[in-house]
Amino acid sequence: MSRMSSDASPALPGPALDLPGRPALSRPSHAGRWLALLLSLACGAAGLALASHYPIAPPLAIALYLGVLAASFRWWQAAPLLLIGLVPVLGLATWTGWFIFEELDLLVMAAAAGGYAAYALGRAGDKTSAWRRPLAPSALAKLLLLLFAASMLWSVRRGLLDAGGFEFGWWQGYLEPLNSPRQLKGFAYALLLLPLWQRASASRPERVERGMLFAMCLALAGISLAALWERIAFPGLLNFSADYRSTAMFWEMQVGGAMLDGALLLCLPFALAALMRQRTPALLVLLLALVLMASYAALTTFSRGVYLALPVALATLLLLSYRQHHARKVSQVEQPQHLEAALRALPLLALLALFGFSAAQVFEVAGYRGLLALSGTALLLLFAPRQLLVESLSSRLLVLAMAALLGLLAAGLSWSVASWIPKSAYVIYGLSFALGALLMWRPPGRMDATLRSMLLSTVWFWSLGCVAVVAGNWGGEMALRASVWPLLLWALAWVWLIGAAPAAATRMLDLGWRVRAILAGVLLVAGALVSTLEGGAYVGERMATGVQDLGARVDHWRGSYWLLQGEEERWLGRGSGRYMATRFYTGPANERVGDFRLGEEAGRPFLRLSGGRHLLDYGGMLRVTQRIAVPSGAVLVQARVRAAEDAGLHAELAEKHLLYQEARSHKAVAVKGKPGEWQTVQIKLDALPSGAGGDWWAPRLITFAIAETVAGKELDVAELSLLDASGRTLLANGDFSQGLARWYFTSDRHHLPWHAKSLPLHLQFEQGWLGLWIWTALVAAALWRVSLGRARSHALAPAVAASIVGFLMVGLFDSLVDAPRIAFLFYSVVLLGLCLRALPPGVSSASRQ
Repeated sequence: MSRMSSDASPALPGPALDLPGRPALSRPSHAGRWLALLLSLACGAAGLALASHYPIAPPLAIALYLGVLAASFRWWQAAPLLLIGLVPVLGLATWTGWFIFEELDLLVMAAAAGGYAAYALGRAGDKTSAWRRPLAPSALAKLLLLLFAASMLWSVRRGLLDAGGFEFGWWQGYLEPLNSPRQLKGFAYALLLLPLWQRASASRPERVERGMLFAMCLALAGISLAALWERIAFPGLLNFSADYRSTAMFWEMQVGGAMLDGALLLCLPFALAALMRQRTPALLVLLLALVLMASYAALTTFSRGVYLALPVALATLLLLSYRQHHARKVSQVEQPQHLEAALRALPLLALLALFGFSAAQVFEVAGYRGLLALSGTALLLLFAPRQLLVESLSSRLLVLAMAALLGLLAAGLSWSVASWIPKSAYVIYGLSFALGALLMWRPPGRMDATLRSMLLSTVWFWSLGCVAVVAGNWGGEMALRASVWPLLLWALAWVWLIGAAPAAATRMLDLGWRVRAILAGVLLVAGALVSTLEGGAYVGERMATGVQDLGARVDHWRGSYWLLQGEEERWLGRGSGRYMATRFYTGPANERVGDFRLGEEAGRPFLRLSGGRHLLDYGGMLRVTQRIAVPSGAVLVQARVRAAEDAGLHAELAEKHLLYQEARSHKAVAVKGKPGEWQTVQIKLDALPSGAGGDWWAPRLITFAIAETVAGKELDVAELSLLDASGRTLLANGDFSQGLARWYFTSDRHHLPWHAKSLPLHLQFEQGWLGLWIWTALVAAALWRVSLGRARSHALAPAVAASIVGFLMVGLFDSLVDAPRIAFLFYSVVLLGLCLRALPPGVSSASRQ
């Protein structure tokens, strides 16, 4: 807080690198190149200054920064877009203690310095004809960008004036002046990199499509893997009852917010667009895995905004993709082919709906084991070969009757064995699945068609019966009986399809592997949705309190709007980055949050903690925190403290990623008020439970935190130390001689006062009605261009539109752009929408450097 002083491409490769024969370096030859050189030098120097002040290992930070700069110069075409893919995971504030400055600054400065240097010194070639540029903003787009940039700059000026004028400090926070330009960074960085994106794409027109897909998929992979690790390490992969919402690597959520939600909605449409157009089996499998991980991450946000935004974004993507596909038809001859493809998918879609219904029933009585077994059996059917059908109706009916009888007998025998041998139900099901997979995907060879069909059907019916065996093994005979009827629906649906509707069955079994693979992904996502909704009480609790929470949110919005004083502030805004400060100083006194800041006395630094005036329960305290190594045994906390009035010091050890604690040891001591007098306090914290820290492959991070426990009181802390039972010192910078390096802060449960909790309201508060209208026009222009305008036929247009729409839906309930990294991702997509256009057919993709 406050701290002082074109068409579907066949693959999804990464951004292509320079071709051989690149031009030699040369002296800048005109004003544009000289300007680029000056910009490169300015960005390089600014980044070097930041790296030299990096809180952890500055020499290493400088070396890495220079390495990225050199790579950006060498691969100037790839680096500007690749940078987007790294943004979601390069947030290390919980280790460094940085707030105003962050790794995003270093990354953008390095990419900009290298890219502009490449252009200035001749590596990037000269201007390209306008008709060859895939990124070319219209005159209206340029005007809107200019107006919004002016609005942002004016908002920063008003914010600095509201904060008392400009004052530099490495450790400033929400209340100090530098938080105003901090809010400008996301949009400014996107504008800074736009000319580099334009030049790189002009050298190879396909670079925008391939590079952006790769970058957004890379970003989504980083987000999803971080969320997956967090769930495995802390609440558990399948624990949907705990009040634990993932944050991934978004440290900005330390005071709440929906940064993870917004990032998922920005990136996921691009991954889905890549998946729908992918034709390489290996990459299709990777993209399916990515979409499944991202779906899990989205489900475990437990965010009602995400649950609302995802279907809307998906519908936007599918609608615009279908319209593009329809527009590309070159003759009416293709129309029946599209109709036939749709008819082929209808039986599978019906089976997917049946799967969702039966999965809910099976999961209720058989848990994850039953759901997994049902999913395997459904996948066998989904990938069944054409040979499952025989020609004549009588043969089909005979095969079905024999297969159903044999499968039922095999399932009954399996239940008998499972009743006698513990855990054998899972082995038997695995055997049925493996045999089914072998028969389904093994070439038919010389086997008689009727015999092969009967074997395939028999094994499938056996596998279906084994689902009931697994359910009975898990939940007893009651679960066995309860699971039979939804499984019987599956059997009857298949008998009807094969016996009464062979044409539909034939169309279904003739579907290509790409369609089946995508439908398999949909099936697995449906299973994940069922397990999330049915597997824990937390989703139900969230939905049950929706109306009540919305009422509280509306009250918060109303109070936030009336923080603005007078018509001038309502039209021009209070100023960039001033929401939290305004609420802190002029909002309701009983809602004022805690504060902390550096102080100094006689050359000795100290930390001043202030307790919030709201209810300071365990989750409401403002914690100042540091990540530490796993302690050995009990821990001794020692500090010098000073208080003018009676106060309290809370100290804790916990397994904690950002907001939610697992194992913990904590204690609070009272501090007597003695104005001007330093006192020494010691607190002994019990050892964390055995196994604290987790496994190497899913580590649970350990944190140490202190907080003021008395509402409205101040406590000075100096010379803080932490020793474990082995005598090891666990804290870095415990005397605050390096400012707030290594220290960060969290408000674990008290979040509303930190955000406007509405993207339009946040923009109106900072930039006024004028700024909000300009922003609305800017975003609307981007959406128009990719949905109805010049870019509507570009391959990226549906993904860009869906990305923006999904983000805006989440933004109805959260500020989002008050985090520079999320703002950078959002404005990058908006700029892409404003500048994207479909090139004329036949434009060469040859490199022009």
